[in-house]
Amino acid sequence: MNCGMTVVILVCGLSLIPPSARAQGMPESVLRIKPRSTVRVETTSLVTIEGQFLRASQDSVFLVVRDSATVVLRPETQALYERGSGTKSGAIIGGIIGAVGLGIFGAVDSEEADVPTGYLALAGVAIGAVGGAVVGGLIGAASHKWHRRYP
Repeated sequence: MNCGMTVVILVCGLSLIPPSARAQGMPESVLRIKPRSTVRVETTSLVTIEGQFLRASQDSVFLVVRDSATVVLRPETQALYERGSGTKSGAIIGGIIGAVGLGIFGAVDSEEADVPTGYLALAGVAIGAVGGAVVGGLIGAASHKWHRRYP
């Protein structure tokens, strides 16, 4: 067998290997985590490690857990979460609830008022959406939420 044919066989064989079996590094979402952020790593051995993020390389994550450095290799990492706030979710949910609530109130109230139907409902939706988003965002900022970063 000549060298050219061996290369063709190797290239064809490598193309048949599923992408999940090939070596993969950490995704950008993990590499962009800010140092000292609180993270939670779930390993393939069903152990959950929670600590402060130091850095990540293509094949491992470095954490500080109870004042000692811990390294988790990428093949052992089943999932990785970063602790953040629920500001965005709270604002969206609050805005929807506020818009619907004040929109219905405005629609019911506009039937009794001397205003064309729909104006108070539209004003209620706008004011409810803004007010609900602000209140929901503040509530969400006070609560913590885990954001999945890997896989």
